[in-house]
Amino acid sequence: MEDIIESIYYFDHSVLLYIQEHLRFDLMTPVMQIISKSVNIGALWIFIGLVFLCFKRTRMAGVVMMSSLLIGLLVNNVLIKGTVDRTRPYDTYSDLITLIQKPTDSSFASGHTTASFAAASALAPFLQKPVAAIVVAYAALVAYSRLYLGVHYPTDVICGCMIGISAGLFAYYIYSRKFDLKKYKLYKVENEEI
Repeated sequence: MEDIIESIYYFDHSVLLYIQEHLRFDLMTPVMQIISKSVNIGALWIFIGLVFLCFKRTRMAGVVMMSSLLIGLLVNNVLIKGTVDRTRPYDTYSDLITLIQKPTDSSFASGHTTASFAAASALAPFLQKPVAAIVVAYAALVAYSRLYLGVHYPTDVICGCMIGISAGLFAYYIYSRKFDLKKYKLYKVENEEI
């Protein structure tokens, strides 16, 4: 078991060092900081969800999305982070440099990534494919920004992605048992009244 944990830490450290030494650029850093900051405490996703809740046509998408964020928060921040209590990469390895103010909570799993993929997974079925792809791509950018900025290990982000997708799909599934969610798509389906 120790060998497996050691291999995971070696992988995590190697990926972060590679990003730090080869994939950081002066022009890209402020972009990554803005992308990451947009999702602090789930701000962007909560804002979108609240806007959706204000309009009848988008309300169901907002309900499902906000529910997915809550599920992701409970699973990741309440159950997992406190239990695992993983030290941040910059506190473990002195050769890693962070590019934002250092978070003080546990590293595993990434809350930014969890929230982003929970929201994207819940929202995507309501959107046309090109728009859904943009939402998922933004979630992926958020995940990458956490590595780029040096505040999470790759395994934190991978697990955050898995938790988020599970939360989004679970929220969608729960509501689909009571409602025909196909009626609430955010675009007009040919030959179908909305």
